Amino acid sequence: MRFLGIVALLLGLALGAQAESLNTVALTVDGRGEAQRQQALQQGLKDMLVRLSGKQQVLEQPVSEQALAQLDRWVTRYDYDGDQLMVRYDTRGLMDFMAAAGAPVWGFPRPQVLIWLVEQGTGRGDMVAGDHELREHLVGEARRRGLSLVVPEWDSQDRNAVTVADVRGRFDNQLLSASDRYSHELVVAAVLYEGSPTKVSWRVLQGNKTLDQGREESASIEQAVKTLVDAVTDQLAQRYAVASSASQQLTLLEVEQVQTLADWYQLQGFLSGLSGMRAVSLVQTSDQVVTFGLDFGASDSQLRSLLELSRQLRPCPDESVAGPQWRYCWRS
Repeated sequence: MRFLGIVALLLGLALGAQAESLNTVALTVDGRGEAQRQQALQQGLKDMLVRLSGKQQVLEQPVSEQALAQLDRWVTRYDYDGDQLMVRYDTRGLMDFMAAAGAPVWGFPRPQVLIWLVEQGTGRGDMVAGDHELREHLVGEARRRGLSLVVPEWDSQDRNAVTVADVRGRFDNQLLSASDRYSHELVVAAVLYEGSPTKVSWRVLQGNKTLDQGREESASIEQAVKTLVDAVTDQLAQRYAVASSASQQLTLLEVEQVQTLADWYQLQGFLSGLSGMRAVSLVQTSDQVVTFGLDFGASDSQLRSLLELSRQLRPCPDESVAGPQWRYCWRS
């Protein structure tokens, strides 16, 4: 029991650290007066609501007005840094508030998204990575939306593994092979075409499977980066954000090949951190098979999509049983 308590504590700390990375908003202010500060705090809360739901439409829902009416409840700290107001919000409290109101919540952990973004320009194209002038703008837009973005180093190892032509030409074998050196769950391949208008085409890959894709138009290349981040985040939130509903049923998830305590800890942490997961209980263990009872607040299809985010958890169905099964294998 003492060991399980320590594991639970470590799990809470790990998930708390992920939430910590999303709880602060930086806002530009033109003064330090009360009116400027209150206006910035309100805008920051709107940004936080979009970030925690994953959907810009949350600002049109009653929960947004209700949260703004209790602004002081959510602000835990603010500091000035030049013309920037750095505001920290109570993300856990906000997510509980949103879930109670039936609004969508995109919880933690969130998938790490590795992006291969090519700026085509007038030549052969450049990767938005390394010291590219758009890199910081890309990272800032991802931070605004709460997208856990991984930008490649674009060093000699990357250049030897993949080219901008591979991204543009959709040669995914090279792209996925080059991606192996980075920790990620999903890959985005995108190309910016500067012009009037500027266009960006993008795809979200999970292994060899294309989850989503699109083509957007913007007035400038900087706006196109923002549009790209918004489009990708909106699509991911559509897949992974959960609007909880009342349920008295548990889903029994059987996982084979859980060989060590480290495996169990990693699996338990992954399940507990899924959006819409109210509770994870250990039902049974035998040999290398662990059965969990999952109290999940949304549909089975959403739960299966969330389970796909794990690179170690894969379906291993019994071919003698018809239909979908909650039987998975753990791959260390």
